Amino acid sequence: MTDDENTPPPAPEGLGERGLRLWTDTLADLEMDPDELLLLEEACRLADELDEMGVLLANSAMLSKGSRGQPVANPLIREIRGHRLALSRVLRQLGATRPGEDGEERLTASQRGRKAAIARHHGDRALAPVRPMWPRQGDAS
Repeated sequence: MTDDENTPPPAPEGLGERGLRLWTDTLADLEMDPDELLLLEEACRLADELDEMGVLLANSAMLSKGSRGQPVANPLIREIRGHRLALSRVLRQLGATRPGEDGEERLTASQRGRKAAIARHHGDRALAPVRPMWPRQGDAS
């Protein structure tokens, strides 16, 4: 942070609306080290680039001609997908949690899916503590 612990560092120059919002919202909730601020800046720039590519895609055709004249998806679609993935990874590196997850209970996508499936199929019983499938060495059966 800065000298005054309550004042977040200023946003990097050149951020667009979405990047600036990500910067201010993130720093309102979290205190970051200098290396984390670099990652946050990268995430903000990726978010702005996504907005720019979205506008370009909205103003162009979804299909274009391939090397042999065949219809192919607009190359911007692939770039947008790549940027979304990159932004997701950078935010994950920063330790951003999903709503309902506390800092101690970080779940992977498959763990969240498994947890949701168990809750869907077993209802309230799913909230009970999970017992291990196999007894540990020394446990009496």
